Amino acid sequence: MRIAVGGLVVSLLAACGGDPSPAVDAGPDAMGEPDALVDAGGPDARPTTFGGARPATLVVPASYDPATPTPLVLVLHGYSTNTTYAAPLLQLTAAASSAGFLMIAPAGTADSSGSHFWNATDACCNFENSQVDDVAYLDGLITEISAAYNVDPKRIYVVGHSNGGFMAYRMACAKADRIAAVVSVAGATFATPASCAPSQPVSVLQVHGTSDATIQYAGGTLMVGTANIAYPSAAGSRDRWATYDGCAATTTTGAAIDVTGDATAETTPTAHGACPAGIGVELWTVDQAPHILAFKAGPPLLWTWLAAHPKP
Repeated sequence: MRIAVGGLVVSLLAACGGDPSPAVDAGPDAMGEPDALVDAGGPDARPTTFGGARPATLVVPASYDPATPTPLVLVLHGYSTNTTYAAPLLQLTAAASSAGFLMIAPAGTADSSGSHFWNATDACCNFENSQVDDVAYLDGLITEISAAYNVDPKRIYVVGHSNGGFMAYRMACAKADRIAAVVSVAGATFATPASCAPSQPVSVLQVHGTSDATIQYAGGTLMVGTANIAYPSAAGSRDRWATYDGCAATTTTGAAIDVTGDATAETTPTAHGACPAGIGVELWTVDQAPHILAFKAGPPLLWTWLAAHPKP
């Protein structure tokens, strides 16, 4: 199957994530780091597999203390047969160890081509009209993990790349009472503004490269069934969430951020002001960066942003 993206035709595999190159994809063991992460919460042998028929493995920092409320981060892959790349790509695997948060990277369901997808927004990436309810699945994962571990209910976050970024926005729309903040990397929010009605403000960070030819920075279209559905631009996604959250329409520009380590890919942050207390709505524009946006090793930029935005 092939889809139209902003006037270009690309393979469906690349449309909402694709597989990063072997140099970027750390492979199935990328979530491991056995010296820093453990597969159980100590001698009481807490479960680490959740999700029933769609099992996913929770990674638990060695510093986990059952007496301490601990943040939980869900990491969602793009449209791809590879479901393990996103956490290392975004430098979240290392951050889980150093910062001490729980992390799980579940898989979407497979379509007829064998590629895993999330039934996210009206634009991406349920191209075959599946009836799978991924909101219920991810919400169920949070409930299961919270029953087994001391999850801080004010620090539950969703981070997604591409199709996973679209799904992060859907979770913010549908589960605003539960999700503190989301990060969408190379994704977009709903095509139809009325399709999203969050019950309370959710902090949002959109990260997008200006040279993304798959999910375009300026917005584009994806063919869903027989219809071309227009998804919003990176700035449009940010602005729409400012409206949902009750922020001011104006934005301010912050100091440049080095996201990728590439000296030619300067990142410009813009944020809406006058948001409700504790809420942030931002866009990080990564100049000349492509769809597969690999974060540099070093300070955990995404985690630092998330940690600054617990649920008020």
